[in-house]
Amino acid sequence: MNHFKLQSAVFIFLCWIFVYPAVAQQQTFPQKENYSKLLERAAKENKMMFLVVHQRDDQFVPFRGSISKTAAGMLSTQFVSGIVQVDRDEFDHPLQRSFYLNKPMYLVTDKDGIPILRVDRAVDGGAELERLLDSVNTLAKAETLGKLMAQYRKGMRQQSLLNKILRYNQTFDQYTDQQLLSDYIAQLTIEQLNNFETVKFLLSCGPVYNSKSYLLARTNNKMVDSLYSYLPLPVRKKINNRIIQRTFRESLDQKNFSLAQEIGYFAYTTWAPNYLRGSNSQAFYPLEYKRLMKDSLSYIQMARNYYDQSFYRVDPDSLSRIDFAQDRQIQFTRNRLLLDSAQNADFKSLVSKGRKYYQDDQATNLNYGAQQILAYEKNNPEVIFDAIRWQKKTIDLKPDVPAFRYTMALLLYRVGFYAQAEAEQQKALELSKPYKLYHKKMLSVLKQIKSRHL
Repeated sequence: MNHFKLQSAVFIFLCWIFVYPAVAQQQTFPQKENYSKLLERAAKENKMMFLVVHQRDDQFVPFRGSISKTAAGMLSTQFVSGIVQVDRDEFDHPLQRSFYLNKPMYLVTDKDGIPILRVDRAVDGGAELERLLDSVNTLAKAETLGKLMAQYRKGMRQQSLLNKILRYNQTFDQYTDQQLLSDYIAQLTIEQLNNFETVKFLLSCGPVYNSKSYLLARTNNKMVDSLYSYLPLPVRKKINNRIIQRTFRESLDQKNFSLAQEIGYFAYTTWAPNYLRGSNSQAFYPLEYKRLMKDSLSYIQMARNYYDQSFYRVDPDSLSRIDFAQDRQIQFTRNRLLLDSAQNADFKSLVSKGRKYYQDDQATNLNYGAQQILAYEKNNPEVIFDAIRWQKKTIDLKPDVPAFRYTMALLLYRVGFYAQAEAEQQKALELSKPYKLYHKKMLSVLKQIKSRHL
């Protein structure tokens, strides 16, 4: 795996261009809505839902460009539509329980909330959106997941039916129902469980790690090892990520910390021999479990070590070097990473091109860690000073991001460094000028800092 996308959904959103300067036209339709109320309306009006789902708020723009009158008319008459913001902490939100929300998406569902179409890229609000809405009407008349699930709920268990449902789960990046997967596997023969394509399909469904379904899919371990060595890296990543995501979801649903630790170990093994990425992955899932379960004492202890070791003490170029070696299958260990002259020259020619990604990644993660310190231990100076160290490195890496200056201002304020907090917030205010709504928020915070009422 050459990108560490599992750790933080925050920085992944930067890959999907939804944020525009204030000069961009702000959309007035659809509006931000409560998901449960939208679902009630859809059932009552017997209409499909068209949702824009995201996990960020400041300056969020749902479409590229203006929404055409034709598209707006289609949305208002044919669909129950709205923008649904699902905060990262809302792990019990219906959409979080159903989908892996690693990026903003357009989601079209039937009246019961069962998906018909999911689009994970930014769409133009004009002709492109009109074509998308037209295609939905065609898809809704065909064999949808909702229609297949209705048959399943009636007790139908044909292998062909279950296969179609499981394939839809993958298409929509849904968490696979483990009972349904178990029903499917129960119908397979030993010969099928030794078939390359069957095993690949079962693992791609995302069985919970070490569950009965997972172990049955790996009945022939030698064949599975052969499969992993044969499959292209993007396919292997997708399979592993679905297993990891589904298992972590299960740990939250069952409130099972041991399962979060187990999936951390599984994630570690997928990064071999990249020990740094592996150790980061192993630590992340237990940490995230404690955060979501609001176990503040355990979380803070784990977070201080995690952000210190995984991001603060790591040089972006060093991480880039390890990734470079793994991508090119250069043999190395924790204590030994040597490149020959040709490999070193190749690395030097590439490192500057990728430096921005590594700096962005590191800065975003450190900023997020500091924000969590503010959320859980804002009155503990010892812990706050740790976060200030992280935030100083964040700003050194990315000095022109207003949100990073804002976080530093809050940290400094909490330890009584009011003059320094004002200076940082003033920089945040200046840098946020192109973003009207965010600039207004920064001005309000600066006034609170000056009046000592934050």
